[in-house]
Amino acid sequence: MRTTTAPRHSPPLRRSAAAVLPGQPARAQQGFLLLEVLITIVLVGIGLLGLAGLQARTAVMEMEAYQRTQALILAQDMAERIAANKADAAHYVGDGYGAGGTAACGGAGGYAYDLCTWGNALRGATEKSGTVNVGTLQGGRGCIAAKAAGRYQVIVAWQGRVPTVAPAVRCGADDPGAEPYRRAVVVPVHLANLRGA
Repeated sequence: MRTTTAPRHSPPLRRSAAAVLPGQPARAQQGFLLLEVLITIVLVGIGLLGLAGLQARTAVMEMEAYQRTQALILAQDMAERIAANKADAAHYVGDGYGAGGTAACGGAGGYAYDLCTWGNALRGATEKSGTVNVGTLQGGRGCIAAKAAGRYQVIVAWQGRVPTVAPAVRCGADDPGAEPYRRAVVVPVHLANLRGA
């Protein structure tokens, strides 16, 4: 007895469900992938523009933080010099330290040497690029004010990169056009009276 088997046929090719939406002819779907790619490119472009803006803002804030750190270091340095030289503390009082050109401090002594080296540090003379001072603040100025007996304020002012509200202290306010960019830090100095007066 012979048995016959039915010839095997491969199943008919079918389009995937993703290629054709139900109820839509195949021709209406031909440009859909291109539209998806264009939308993706636009969204990625917007994201990259946002990232570039964030990077630029980060660079500005990094410079602002660097300058504030330098100002605090310079103000604290002078506060320590005043505290170490209590007898001549009143001689440190003054405005506009750091203005003008670099000064030679070799022959100075005591408070005069302290003020000369501090003024040079405010000018950026500690680091040079060729003949240009680059070691500190942009437009750095220093002021020392006497507030009461044994109480002083060391103020360091500089020019920031973005406008903001100007500080209440007047140190470094000699350029009215740059007032919205002016920054300042204040370090108080309290000299103890150990004589028991």
